Amino acid sequence: MDIKNTATLLSQLKPQERKFIYQSKDGTKVFVDHTGKFSPQDFAVGLKIPGKDEFRPTHIRLLVDLYIKKESNPEDAKKLFLAFEKMYEGEDPEKLAKKLDKLKFPMKFDSPETNLYYAQLLMIEQDFNFGPGAPKRSKLNPPREYLMRFIRWVASGDSQLDRIIFAAAGRKYPAPEKYSKKLEL
Repeated sequence: MDIKNTATLLSQLKPQERKFIYQSKDGTKVFVDHTGKFSPQDFAVGLKIPGKDEFRPTHIRLLVDLYIKKESNPEDAKKLFLAFEKMYEGEDPEKLAKKLDKLKFPMKFDSPETNLYYAQLLMIEQDFNFGPGAPKRSKLNPPREYLMRFIRWVASGDSQLDRIIFAAAGRKYPAPEKYSKKLEL
């Protein structure tokens, strides 16, 4: 689903409701649980990888995974980062994922498809919790730009992973403003 339709679906979650949103070709299920923690529409993103316990991936997991993908295959990583740009702009990650089937990453946590799916949900979570009507407003518009700037920072290769993760984990400030511009790889 595109970001608009996914956001509409997630805005209708009932208290404590769980909804499975995507399933990757490798069987990984991507789901959400309504929490209402930070805003009335707040939800937590979850992954259920076959044969493993379910867990809640964070933006840190995503950034580390993208970094090691970039290190293990820079050319295929460019294609993945461009898919992130399209997904950020609103395109359907399921359609984008079909174009990523042939990407090979010797080092990875999750498939590129799974990355797109849960990143979209994390971005929508940012929009819900820091957008119009939320108790705490983001200075970024849309609020999902917060995560996208960090993704672009990883893609740029401008810094070591440590610096990026330190900034992302601290949540005191977004990635530098220069990463607000669309990637040109």
